[in-house]
Amino acid sequence: MSEQGVLFFYSYFTRLHYLCTRKTHITLKIMNIMKRIHAILPFLVAIALIVGSCSKESGPTFTVKGNITNAAGREIGIYNIGTEGISALGTATLDESGAYEFKAPSPEGFDFYLISVDSCGQAVFIVDSTETVTINADGKEFTSSYTADGNSENMRIKEIEELRNALDKQASTLAMSTSPAIAKTRKDIQSLVDDFKQNIMKQYIVTAPGSASAYYALTLSLAGKPIFNPLTNRTDCKCFAAVATAYQQLHPGTKHTRYITEIAKKGLEATRPQQEIELEVEESSASIQSMFDIKLPTEKGDTVALSSLKGKVVLLDFTIYENTNLATRNMEFRKTYDKYGKQGLEIYQVSLDRREHFWQQSATNFPWICVRDSRGAAARLYNVGEIPTYFLINRDGEVVLRNTQVKDLNKEIEKLLGAR
Repeated sequence: MSEQGVLFFYSYFTRLHYLCTRKTHITLKIMNIMKRIHAILPFLVAIALIVGSCSKESGPTFTVKGNITNAAGREIGIYNIGTEGISALGTATLDESGAYEFKAPSPEGFDFYLISVDSCGQAVFIVDSTETVTINADGKEFTSSYTADGNSENMRIKEIEELRNALDKQASTLAMSTSPAIAKTRKDIQSLVDDFKQNIMKQYIVTAPGSASAYYALTLSLAGKPIFNPLTNRTDCKCFAAVATAYQQLHPGTKHTRYITEIAKKGLEATRPQQEIELEVEESSASIQSMFDIKLPTEKGDTVALSSLKGKVVLLDFTIYENTNLATRNMEFRKTYDKYGKQGLEIYQVSLDRREHFWQQSATNFPWICVRDSRGAAARLYNVGEIPTYFLINRDGEVVLRNTQVKDLNKEIEKLLGAR
């Protein structure tokens, strides 16, 4: 019954009840029946309106379910990895059985999602329409043990993630080496990245440019920087153009098609290829860095996006306030902020504290932007392997340095503030 029908029904019976109480020729029995109906009518109307409202707001959904062993008491969360950043869709605490189930609104065409279990690990997967995806894993070795049923592309994405994790470990080992030949170390890391890209292109991009795994491969990052960068590398640009062209044919009009098309067009313009590749582009605010955006709540409850700070030099810091050893570090940040804050420096500090109240109390002591990443999703997005870790971001929103590459923080900030 529609909302209008319910209200008419209520009005009609209310009027009928009134007439029955005024007409003596209506029998007493009928009057009693009408009184009973009138007494419960408001409750019937309320229930009908609630059901009608719910039916209007509901829509197609997909289901993610499974079992995570050896993870009792840990929190599991599901996140959407969209073209504008990561957003949380739901959380739950695993019991002894390890069973879980989430339902969320179905995406437009397909979209990328992330299941995360505290410090156990994460699983990236895609959802197409209203399907059910089953993800099972061992909490002790989550990333390597999980299986994802529901779409054949999910296991290809897992393979890509395993290759990227191996690259991250190799690059981190080289970066942490005590070798005095810094230039050689950087060259060795770049060589690892080049080999990785060649492998990914051959296995996942060239063979199936219209696949979700090909698209996902182009969004990979290392130390906060995109591995495939069409704005500076002509070969990378060709990969983006190939995927964009395939997506225009297979997924016309979707947000992912618009996103990859715009990036490809910017890459073509930046690298000036010998042969022009025509691409149809719709207006969009997407950018090469938007996949690395963070949107988290401050201690005051306001959500602040990292991308909103474009135009400033940003110190993106990952920390834990409960770690008393980091108190001196924040004191040094305070001196830096007081010195350069008015010149265009902003600090976007991401707390990984488990206790929300403690974080809120601590955050009120700092003049910069303090947000909390209780599930560690943003930290994983930036491949943060240890705390504390920070990144320097220039005015154009590009990650330029990681803390391991910085000898004098103030000098590096001054360079970025002076660059126009």
